[in-house]
Amino acid sequence: MRKTNPKRTLNFYFILCSITFLTVTSCVFTNNQKEESVIKNKKSKTVKDYDNIEAELLAKFNERNVNLITISDNIQNREVPFRIKCLASSLVEEQSKINKVINKITAEKLIIIPNVHIKNNLSEIEKTSNEQVRKIYLETVNRIIKNQIDDLTKLSEKTEDIDFKILALQTIVKLNTSLEKVNQIKNI
Repeated sequence: MRKTNPKRTLNFYFILCSITFLTVTSCVFTNNQKEESVIKNKKSKTVKDYDNIEAELLAKFNERNVNLITISDNIQNREVPFRIKCLASSLVEEQSKINKVINKITAEKLIIIPNVHIKNNLSEIEKTSNEQVRKIYLETVNRIIKNQIDDLTKLSEKTEDIDFKILALQTIVKLNTSLEKVNQIKNI
């Protein structure tokens, strides 16, 4: 039987174990890097591709909705012709109904629309005299309703959600009717 050197055998096993360990570690390290790069690519793609047009447009619409309700509430307390008070009352009622429908649909779709308080147009109307309130109110309402119609038109074009399309089209019809009323009173 041949005599082996125990140191030599020990060194051989040590080198063999070291090579095996390094091979396994490098494979694991390479796989981890690949997995991390895949995860990073997926995260960056989802962040870049995610764009919630519905929430953005409905937030703008809601801002105008609240603005119109506030202005119309204020007009009802001013000395203006009866037609203007009736228009303001019907606009408040209509915009409140629209607001409820939008809140219901956005709650179902888990979209949060921020609460806004707008005083720019309100302060403009409060500063004007009673003779000019009629003209400024009708112009402001006309502009707000046209912007709301534009927002809903964009929503109906850009969304793929059928509920938002139906909401937009139904609301556009109501807003066009209101816009006609405003223009009729404006032309008198």
